[in-house]
Amino acid sequence: MKKLFAKFSSTLAVFSLLAFGSTHTLAAEGQIVIEDLTPANLRNEIKKIEAEFYRVFNESVENKKLTIVCYNFTPTGSNIKRETCEPQFVVDRRADNSKDSRFGLDVLYSADSLRSELAPQFAELTAAMTELAEENEYFRELDSILAALRDELASR
Repeated sequence: MKKLFAKFSSTLAVFSLLAFGSTHTLAAEGQIVIEDLTPANLRNEIKKIEAEFYRVFNESVENKKLTIVCYNFTPTGSNIKRETCEPQFVVDRRADNSKDSRFGLDVLYSADSLRSELAPQFAELTAAMTELAEENEYFRELDSILAALRDELASR
């Protein structure tokens, strides 16, 4: 855990100081100030913190269907790949539904239908993340940093 914490301690320290210190003081000390980050820098930081957030969660969860997997896909009508992250149970159910649809055993679900069918699993995922956040300060800090970065990006 110490090694894990040390890996992101500098990032955590910067964002923790942002919550409690003045931005003028931080800028004078050469620290990164969240307001000074460009939108591209914010998106890069969000991606890094999300990766760590999911890694910590995936290592702690016993039910491997709840793990979060990230992968690249090409949206319909586009040639530009995008990354998405979603729980393993969604990936599995979508693949099963697609296979069943090809063989005429089921209709292809819309995103809303899929979410609706998987509501109990999403509730279980939420409970697992909430439980981890209550037990693990590092996970809570990652969540807090993500919220701050996303809020800043959304405000621009």
